[in-house]
Amino acid sequence: MVEVAYLPVTCNHCDDAPCIKAAKDGAITKRADGIVIIDPVKAKGQRQLVGSCPYGAIHWNEELQLPQAWPFDAHLLDQGWSRTRASQACPTQAFRTVHAEDEEMARMVQEEKLEVLHPEYRTRPRVYYKNLERYSKAFVGGSVAGAAGGVSECVEGAQIVLKQNGRKLAATRSDPYGEFKFRGLEEGSGAYRIEIAAERYADKALDFDLKASTYLGTISLDAR
Repeated sequence: MVEVAYLPVTCNHCDDAPCIKAAKDGAITKRADGIVIIDPVKAKGQRQLVGSCPYGAIHWNEELQLPQAWPFDAHLLDQGWSRTRASQACPTQAFRTVHAEDEEMARMVQEEKLEVLHPEYRTRPRVYYKNLERYSKAFVGGSVAGAAGGVSECVEGAQIVLKQNGRKLAATRSDPYGEFKFRGLEEGSGAYRIEIAAERYADKALDFDLKASTYLGTISLDAR
């Protein structure tokens, strides 16, 4: 069981941007619309700006001797574009350009469960992520099978409950292939228990210790 998650990291256009504080001669500024801009003239030779970004979003152009970062396609927005190039080009709409007041954005964050990257940095980013837990947290999964008529079959619709310290955390059902998965778990979070119940089969429990994303393999149920 493999799960792949990609995390695009760009300039976060922070409201409290460390790069602005590290820049000399006003080489980096924040526009009224929230976009952080590196001035290619004033920033020339200021290599210290690369290390000032905790997200690693500023890159050094050796040829031009310039720190560079994604400017949120500011030049295109200034020409009248309503969305960045990425949000226009992505066929699955994985990127969105949002024009909103702070109150409206806060509502969207809450309703859509959006997150910023590394909130502990306290930079107040303006780039938000959905389903960030698929990249930053662990999952546990497995496959449920049972003996029927002398053969082993996938068990669809089995009730699987995830517990920790006797407390129910989540519940799901196995799919047509007998597979199940729980996401959003902290790496190294200790001991858990999986409890499985399915028609025609005896209940079964499995204890495990979660260090990183884990596949429990095929869990065989005994006939009643």
